[in-house]
Amino acid sequence: MDFLNVIEAFMKQQQKENQEATSITYKSKIYAFHEYVTVILEARDINFSSVLSAMPLERLLESVAYYVKIGNIKFRSTTDIYFTVLGNFFRFISLEYGWNNIYFQSNENFNLFKAGYENKVKELGLLDSRLEEPINEDMARRILQQCENKIKSINIEDIIQRKKGIYTNYISALMTKLVLIYGLKNNVIKSLKKGDYDDRLNKITVNGYKVALPDTLALQMKDYIGIRETILGSHVCDRLFFDYNDLERELDNTKMFAILNNVMGNNQARSVAKYAIIQMIRNGIPAHVIMDFSGYKGDVFQHCQEKVDEEKGILMIREKCKVLDSGIRKSDLFDDI
Repeated sequence: MDFLNVIEAFMKQQQKENQEATSITYKSKIYAFHEYVTVILEARDINFSSVLSAMPLERLLESVAYYVKIGNIKFRSTTDIYFTVLGNFFRFISLEYGWNNIYFQSNENFNLFKAGYENKVKELGLLDSRLEEPINEDMARRILQQCENKIKSINIEDIIQRKKGIYTNYISALMTKLVLIYGLKNNVIKSLKKGDYDDRLNKITVNGYKVALPDTLALQMKDYIGIRETILGSHVCDRLFFDYNDLERELDNTKMFAILNNVMGNNQARSVAKYAIIQMIRNGIPAHVIMDFSGYKGDVFQHCQEKVDEEKGILMIREKCKVLDSGIRKSDLFDDI
């Protein structure tokens, strides 16, 4: 049995035990480790099992640094998954083949590896984004369902009578849907004006970009505008969304995303926005357009980009060579040179 056979057996197990998205994420990590062992440690099929069994702490930690280098990783959340994959892999080869590494055989030794990993993260200067991980597909759908439930159950009389939480949850549901589809930053939503919404074309203008509203949200926004006019009466307010208790006051973040508490246990809309931004990156929208439109730049966008890069996978050097070679051959001057 060669090393690649072992990697493939490990991946088959992960595909059985985890969701597809998880196994895709695992793939990039375990292949990076394979590359470290074969390229840096120069292990061969004849001795790789003994190399894995005898791998000391400094080599395990060096593999983390190697992974960060080849993947241009900036966030510790990405290497946290690498750390998890290593643990799962070494437990797999122990149970499946009897190849035991001391750092995965007892809690005491594993804690030494964990402490070393924490020091390595600091040494590498990785950014800590653990509290702002993008939500997954399942969570996105749960949030969407919660929004739909709140919007469908709305009663204009309850709003007019100012029943506690009714209006807040209603507009929170609408704004959360905008974040789910467009990845908008909080202050971008706050800055939306009544004139930015076109109920005739079912479009909304955000930071100069006019985009279509999804069909269901378009109908819900038309209903909202009617309710909005009823609430305001003769009062003039140019904000698209406003605080019912003080029409001149800007909505605070807690009210804007109150609905998230019911599903996520917090109102951190940034993790929801990251989900939407990842969708846009996957769909090929240029980075500068996403950043201008959503309002999210710097670390937030970079984190989303890193997540998408991870999905594509950091595979083996020979596969990278094939991609590079293929791209170079498409050069207009290749045949002439």
